[in-house]
Amino acid sequence: MILRRDYRFTESWTFYIIVINVIFFAVQIFFPMFTEIFSLTPSIVFSGHYYQFVTYMFLHGNLIHIVFNMFVFAIFGFPLELTLGRRRFLAVYIISGIGSAVFYILMMMLMMGGMDIGLLGASGGVFGVLAAYAFKYPRQWVYIFGLFPLPAAVLIVFLLIEETFLGVLSLQPGIANFGHVGGIITGLLIMVYWRLREERRRIPKGFQFVWE
Repeated sequence: MILRRDYRFTESWTFYIIVINVIFFAVQIFFPMFTEIFSLTPSIVFSGHYYQFVTYMFLHGNLIHIVFNMFVFAIFGFPLELTLGRRRFLAVYIISGIGSAVFYILMMMLMMGGMDIGLLGASGGVFGVLAAYAFKYPRQWVYIFGLFPLPAAVLIVFLLIEETFLGVLSLQPGIANFGHVGGIITGLLIMVYWRLREERRRIPKGFQFVWE
């Protein structure tokens, strides 16, 4: 894995996003109404509260929630940002977070329930970043809990299956598993789109290809 060391961690979008999440969490502690206003509620988001598609991903439910999300984000976010560049990295995070919310709402509509339950947390964007990292470095070893090594591609497939299974069976009340699934799918789709576009640019113009 080759990284461009153009800037330090404290100069990265990864660092700034972590800082924003921490600031928002502090505001949530002192002003509980802040959470109600800026978290995403499926039943009201389409009544003009579209900003919730973005603001919800900077809010968290408790200290463990934000610590875990930001820890994983720091580990995979910074190396991915160095590889993709600032703009593409930010696009992966934000679009994955939005895709996570959209997928979550669609699944709630299909399952006929939970439309009044607020959604919050950076998990969708974080899972999208993790999926993009796995797409870019599928053979890179990732240590689960610092002990169990898995190739990044195997890890993301496992997480996709696990989160779908947990969501369908509702085995983790209070956790938006379908939001995680949506983040993974969106992150992968973004990377596939960029890969196809880059491959299309490599094909010389004026040539035709014939399969025999």
